[in-house]
Amino acid sequence: MSPGGPLTAALVASSYRLFLEALPLVANAQGAFLSPVSILFALALALNGAGPSSPTHAELLGVISGAQPAPSEASLNSELGRAMTLLSAPGGEDASFMLVANSLWTNRGTQLKAEYVEQMKTIFQATAGPGGAADVNAWVSQATRGMITQLLQSDDFDAVLANAIYFKGLWSHAFEKELTSERDFKTGAGATKAVPMMHREFEGPDRVPLARKQGVYEAVELPYKGDTFTAIALLPAEGVEVAVALKDFAAAPETFQLASRTKIILPKFKVSSQMSLTPVLRHLGVKSAFGGSADFSRLSASGLHISDVVHKAVVEVDEEGTVAAAATGVIMLTSLEIPSPPFELVFDRPFAFIIHHKPTGLPAFVGVVSDPSE
Repeated sequence: MSPGGPLTAALVASSYRLFLEALPLVANAQGAFLSPVSILFALALALNGAGPSSPTHAELLGVISGAQPAPSEASLNSELGRAMTLLSAPGGEDASFMLVANSLWTNRGTQLKAEYVEQMKTIFQATAGPGGAADVNAWVSQATRGMITQLLQSDDFDAVLANAIYFKGLWSHAFEKELTSERDFKTGAGATKAVPMMHREFEGPDRVPLARKQGVYEAVELPYKGDTFTAIALLPAEGVEVAVALKDFAAAPETFQLASRTKIILPKFKVSSQMSLTPVLRHLGVKSAFGGSADFSRLSASGLHISDVVHKAVVEVDEEGTVAAAATGVIMLTSLEIPSPPFELVFDRPFAFIIHHKPTGLPAFVGVVSDPSE
C-alpha cells in the first residue's frame, strides 16, 4: 500500500500503530476517528526542537518513524516535507483535496529560538506568533473550515505546536440518494438498529477494487474524484474484532483487484473523537519529553516540557462524498481472491474506514464505525 521507499513504508506502519494503540482509549459509542498524519506532523514540530543527542529526541524520532534503526532527523524531515507537499497538492475541478497547516504559538512571554522558527517555516510552512487558547482555536477553526472549533480548553500553556488537516472528497461514483434506505446494523454494543444505508452497484467502467483475506476481512476501495485519495472500507469477518482485522490489514494488506460486478451497501455516518494522546505516547516509549528531564533546547531557552498532546478529529460520509478534519496540539509548559460476480458487500456491523492517499500510501485518517445511528 506504500508506493514510496522504506521510510514512507515505516511512516505508514507508524500511522496505523498510533491508531491501534489509541483505539481502546478513544472509542465511544459511535466508534473512533483519528488522523495519524496530523499527529505525526505535530510530533515532528516537537522533534525538531529537541536536543539532537538527548533521550527526548531519540524517543520522539522512534515513535514518529517507527523504524529500526531510526532514520536521521534530516531524512525524516525531508520525507514529511515531501508528504505534506503531495497531500496538499491541488487537483483539478471537483477533485478531492486536503489542506495541511502547522503553527507555533507562544504564551506568557515565552520566546522561541529564531533558528527553530525559520526551520519550521521552511520545512513545514509553519506560521509562528504569540496567542492564547482563543487564538489557537480560531486558527484551528479556520484551517478545518469550521469542523473543529475548539482544540484547547485554557490559556495554561507556554507554547503550543499545532497541526490541522481538512479533507473534502466527492465520490468518483456517487451513491444515489433515492436508493438510500433503512437497514439493520448490528452495533459494537450488540444492539440492532435501523440506520440509513447507501446502495450502489459498480460494474463496467465504474468497477471498484476489492481485497479479501479469508476468515479475517473483506475490503473495498472507493475512489474520490481526482484519483489522489480513496476510501477503504474494511469489514471484518463474522466474529473477528475490527482492531484485529485492521492490524492484519496494516501489517500486510491483501492486493486489491478489480471486481467485475459489486454491490456496496454502506451506512451514512458521522464520527468524532477527542482525546489526550499522552498515555498512548508514553506507552510507545516517549517518556522524557513529559518530565523535568525534557530537552527542548533547540526550541526555546525556557526549559520547556510537554504537558499534554491533544487531538480532535471528525468525519462525515454521505451519498456525495466525505468531509473530514483533525487537529493536534503539543502543549508545552516550563519544566485477494475475488468472489464470483455479482458480489454484495454489506457493511451492517462495525467496520474500519480509512482515507488513503495514493501517492504516498499514508492513511491520512483512520476510523472505526461502531454505531452510525449515534
